[in-house]
Amino acid sequence: MSPRRIGLMARKEAEHVLRDSRSLYLALGIPLLLLVLFGYALSMDVEHVPLLVVDRDQSSRSRQIVSALSRSGAFAVVGSLDAAEDVPAAFQRQEAIAALIVERGFSRAVDRGERAEAQLLVDGTNANDASIAIGYATAIVQPLGADLAVTALARRAGLDTTRFVAPLAVKSRNWFNQALRSQWYLVPGLIAVILAMTNVLLMALTVSREWERGTMEQLLATPVRPIEILLGKLLPYVAIGWAQLLLVTAAGILLFDVPLRGNLPLLFVSATVFLVASLGQGLLISVVARNQQIATMLAVLSGVLPALLLSGFMSPIASMPRVIQWFSAIIPARYFLVISRGVFLKDVGFAEVAYELGVVTVAAVVLLALAVKRFGGEVRS
Repeated sequence: MSPRRIGLMARKEAEHVLRDSRSLYLALGIPLLLLVLFGYALSMDVEHVPLLVVDRDQSSRSRQIVSALSRSGAFAVVGSLDAAEDVPAAFQRQEAIAALIVERGFSRAVDRGERAEAQLLVDGTNANDASIAIGYATAIVQPLGADLAVTALARRAGLDTTRFVAPLAVKSRNWFNQALRSQWYLVPGLIAVILAMTNVLLMALTVSREWERGTMEQLLATPVRPIEILLGKLLPYVAIGWAQLLLVTAAGILLFDVPLRGNLPLLFVSATVFLVASLGQGLLISVVARNQQIATMLAVLSGVLPALLLSGFMSPIASMPRVIQWFSAIIPARYFLVISRGVFLKDVGFAEVAYELGVVTVAAVVLLALAVKRFGGEVRS
């Protein structure tokens, strides 16, 4: 294996990429476009949930609950109804997502220290928004309920309610993502997804196009060995992958204020290994397909969709069916996604992600070896 011939092949491939505006757009434009679209459009935050109020008690206590929900910023009161029976029709008209129902006697029950109930109805059409809205309401109302109970008990005991406090106070604190911003969680994951999607597809299309045009046969007629051809084609796209990493990382920090707390050499090394795995997969697809249309389909099915849906980016792997969890174990993006999020948000080191980095390294070696073996077999045949 000659480093000189590999370098010449890499130079030839780099010149080809620089002359091909479509390849440059796919390599650099698409990642930035995907980051902006996913970063702004795909948000797990639910804010200002439209809330209807059915307040049949009309007391200061009931208004206190409504005020607590409204002040939180999680809910926005958009109107009131006379009866709970009107809520389903309002949901059908899409006037609101949630409705708070306070029946008569609520304030009296609170003042007597009895059990007072308020009902929250949620439109469950969008299960994600509904569950988040319920969680918000629970987190807001529970402390308020405890304060009302303490006040009622103090009044019944004849104590000064301004000095009587609950014996237990629980305070929560969020580590690594204090404001619980979904972009901080999504953007580092997007780096893994974007690198997987674009590089598998880019490599599969580039090499399969050469098979279609017959230029690959011309290369094989030269003294250059098959492994030197593949490595020469691989190196420029590794450099493109580095540019993608820098571009997406900078855009994530500047556009979404995502903190980069961790080890930059770790991110760079793991991204390089992951790039080799993605490009090796694209090489293998191109050798098998030899046709751009078939290569595109195989790249989407084996690279794009698994990276997007089965890596843990869209939903936690633990919530997937057991068979899908087993299948996701062979997807390199799953492991690099853990590394990326850990480096950005948790300042992890090599020791904390040694297992994930090891799996990605094995995947890179296996995919590249399979591509070389299959390519050598095609040459001999």
